[in-house]
Amino acid sequence: MSNENKQPGTNTRKFSLKNLYLDPNNFRLIHEADQVNVPDEQVKEKDVANRTYRLIVGEKNQNVQDLVESFKSNGYLPVDQIQVRELTDGGYVVIEGNRRVAALKYLSNEYEQKSIDLGKLDKSIFSKLPIVLYEDSDKVHHLTLMALKHISGNRKWGEWNQAKLLETLIDEHKISEDDVCKRVGISKTELRRSIRALALTNQYQESDYGDQFNETMFPIFREAARNTVLKEWLGWDDATNYANNSENRELFFSWLSREPVEDDTESDYSGKNGNYQEPAISKRDDIVTLSKIIRDPGALDKLREYRNLNEAYRTSDLIFKERIKDAIASVSSDVATLGQLAISPEQTPQLEEALGKLRGIVEKARSSNLQGVEQTSVFYDRIDCHFSSVKVTAYRCLNGLEVNKISRINLFAGLNNSGKTSFLEALYLLCKQNDFNGVIDVLRRRGKIPEDHIPPRWLTDQLTETITVEGVFDNKNCSVEIRPFIEESSFLDRTRYLKSIEISTQFEQHRLEALTRIYQGRDRDTQADTIKLLCKVVFSSPFFFNEPHHYTAFYHKSVQSKLLPKIFRFIQEKVVSTVKDIRLVDEFQRFLVDDDDFESSMDLTSYGEGLQRIFFTSLLFASAENGVVLIDEFENAIHADLIETFAPFLHALAQEFNVQVFLTSHSKECIDSFVKTIPKDEVSDFAFHALVREENGVIAIREFDGKEFSQLIKSGDVDLRRAK
Repeated sequence: MSNENKQPGTNTRKFSLKNLYLDPNNFRLIHEADQVNVPDEQVKEKDVANRTYRLIVGEKNQNVQDLVESFKSNGYLPVDQIQVRELTDGGYVVIEGNRRVAALKYLSNEYEQKSIDLGKLDKSIFSKLPIVLYEDSDKVHHLTLMALKHISGNRKWGEWNQAKLLETLIDEHKISEDDVCKRVGISKTELRRSIRALALTNQYQESDYGDQFNETMFPIFREAARNTVLKEWLGWDDATNYANNSENRELFFSWLSREPVEDDTESDYSGKNGNYQEPAISKRDDIVTLSKIIRDPGALDKLREYRNLNEAYRTSDLIFKERIKDAIASVSSDVATLGQLAISPEQTPQLEEALGKLRGIVEKARSSNLQGVEQTSVFYDRIDCHFSSVKVTAYRCLNGLEVNKISRINLFAGLNNSGKTSFLEALYLLCKQNDFNGVIDVLRRRGKIPEDHIPPRWLTDQLTETITVEGVFDNKNCSVEIRPFIEESSFLDRTRYLKSIEISTQFEQHRLEALTRIYQGRDRDTQADTIKLLCKVVFSSPFFFNEPHHYTAFYHKSVQSKLLPKIFRFIQEKVVSTVKDIRLVDEFQRFLVDDDDFESSMDLTSYGEGLQRIFFTSLLFASAENGVVLIDEFENAIHADLIETFAPFLHALAQEFNVQVFLTSHSKECIDSFVKTIPKDEVSDFAFHALVREENGVIAIREFDGKEFSQLIKSGDVDLRRAK
């Protein structure tokens, strides 16, 4: 073309504005009522071009006025590239830079028609505008360019426009979620949240209130799509992205909308304006308040009656509950502060008085509602069966390890560094699903860090590779993927930012995500729609054996379930006959033993490690009801003769509380003692697994059911650790 100047060796050229056409299908415009998608052959039509120009520049040029003033003051500064693609019938449509081109077109028209002062802008730019021509690139490539600029880049569109672009990539161009995240540079959590919000928006638009929708409402839908309480109330299905509770759904939509005022409506809180009641929910933050009201039937009735969110909240007992929560947080903070100060003797009586009152409050709360160790919700309170298979696709030394012969009691053997502990950790992460605390537990236990706070830099150094574990639990497929990465998005506050950890999980039709950002010198930030566990899971290792206070929650759950008398009876009959009771002393978080051989109670740590290990291991089962218990180095501190008596008791606890058990051992004596205790009629409840490092360094597995391994033991001196 005569007015085209190509710069040699590059794809940068100079075009006249007359040959550049604004993109009528640009996602910046999708919220405009007059916007219509058109095919390429209509882009150059006069009415289409004029409409697109009008929508981009806005009323009285308000959408480009900042650029107009900038061009006049500074001239044209090619800080950002203008990117175009060629139309088949000549001319070029703008991919990136529609606002800049529109602003220049406005100035060009004003200069030609009114001879306006262009300031520092050189008029030659109108005929020689630098652009980048994209040749042989498809629609997906163009969309990716826009997404990098306006979703993860520094020139963000509104949330509605961003979500529609992501939806187009997935629905129209069939790009997978993983590929979209990689192309655009966003997390799967952010992607799915946008897609769910769009799905909820579509339902609203199909409702009786659909004509009231505009893009400014989308942040409300996006907040609703991430609120666990509201989603459950709406009957939200993550598999279909649909709110199935029609009654609650329509009620929610009505609160988002203006409602006609009936003649007999008399309410001080109706928010009347003309012949309409204004929406009860008008901003994103209202969703949080709504989720609190939903949990209080009385407050919900008030909202139904008066359509006033704040009034419904004020008339409920929610404020009282939040005062309790805030007071507890304040007490915890003040106690932590006092622990760092020097307290004088004259202040001690006041502290002791406060301690007595606080202990009374704790005991009252505990007696009215004892709680177990796992308070994060699980998918199902009751299950028919546990794990039937597990595959560790990628975790530490385990790659593609498949375990298929799984029963109620599973013993894993192997030499040192064969991956026994790694398997338990992988299984623990699978059970914890999108709970980042599971990752923290594993790393802390492996690193033998005694404090609850893990150094952030050390934490990020441990998280370098993607972890993938899958399996079949309760006859349903389940998986977890834990991916560490560095976010490149410019919107992220990068002050002391170190790394992000994205967790993606699936169980049956449920898909969950969580995104945790780790900072140096700042608290971790976790974003998730909801946190759910596959099942209750408890991990016992020799490391925590040295920290008895970690077993206090297990103790209280054992009290509630009436398990303690059974534990004491076993200890009396099989371990130490004079032991009558073992009590938790809350003041010191220690266990004291009532023993006939001593006049006063003795600290549990004064006894042999075998008794301690048996007691603490037995406490685990009530807290893991209908779940999984993982015990690393089962033989630690327990003599082989004692294992023969303890193993049947452990099996009985597993049956009573419907628990599946996974144990590791590198002791042949332990394994043999364990096998000897299996009754013939219960042999199907046991399975034995050997982890073996092959010559190529890969960890492989040899599996035996209870019957097979019992026969092997009887036939000769078999060492499970060295199975071939």
